[in-house]
Formats: sequence, structure tokens, C-alpha cells
Amino acid sequence: MKRGKRLEPVHDLALEAERAAARRLADAERAVADSQQRLEQLEHYEREYRAGLQQRVTDGIGATGLRDYQAFLARLGEAVAQQRTSLARAIGDRDAAREQWLTSSTRRRAVGKVIEQAEVADRRALERREQRELDEHALQSFNRSRSDDTGPGHG
Repeated sequence: MKRGKRLEPVHDLALEAERAAARRLADAERAVADSQQRLEQLEHYEREYRAGLQQRVTDGIGATGLRDYQAFLARLGEAVAQQRTSLARAIGDRDAAREQWLTSSTRRRAVGKVIEQAEVADRRALERREQRELDEHALQSFNRSRSDDTGPGHG
């Protein structure tokens, strides 16, 4: 079996690894987008809630209502901070997935180049072998024609 053909399963494995890495990258991209969207929603809600508090303070709010509002805002602030942490982790995961995809893509291309080079070498070897056979056949034909020319009855 030719070397290029023997390497095809290695290329298939590298291609599948690259595809799996691409799927993980796509999942990680979606996780970042989802996390970013949740953060934006929480921040928007926090801004609206703070604006509502300012309006209630202006309108006059009782001490209990103010304390409850402030406690809720504190919990909302914690949720925003946790979501920022979650987003940072998702970004880190995405960056790692991108590196894995780049590595697997590079590996697949390298295996492809090795296969391509092996196929070129296989073709050249076949061409050399065919040329040798043609040369041998031509030499044999030449030698037969010379022996026919110098054989009995020609001299």
C-alpha cells in the first residue's frame, strides 16, 4: 500500500479532532454570548431599580421600604458581580477552546501536507519505475534488433 494511502486514517482522525474542537468552540462562543446577555439584562435591571429608588426617595419612602429596596439592590449587585465572574470564566473557556481548535487545525493541515508529499513521492517513484521499465524494454528491443542484424545470414 502506498504511503499516502496508509496515512489517510491519520488525516481522518485529525479532521475529526478539528471538527470536534470547532464544535466545542461554537459551544463556548454561545456560552459567552448567553453570559454577556444575562449580564446586560442584570445591569439594565439594576439601573432601572436604582432609578426607581431615586424616584421613591423623591416621592417619600418609609424606612422599611428604603431598607428593603437597599437590600434588594445589594443582592442584585451580588448577582451582577457573579455574572461578571461567570462571563470572565466563559471568555476564558472560549479562548482555550479557540486555542485547541487552532492546534487541531494546524495538526490536520500538517498531516495533509505530509500525505500530499507522500503522494508526490509515490508518483515520482512510480514514474521512475515506469521509465526504468521502458528503458529496459527499449534496450532489450535494441539488443534484439542488433543481434538480428549480426546473426547468421548477415555477414
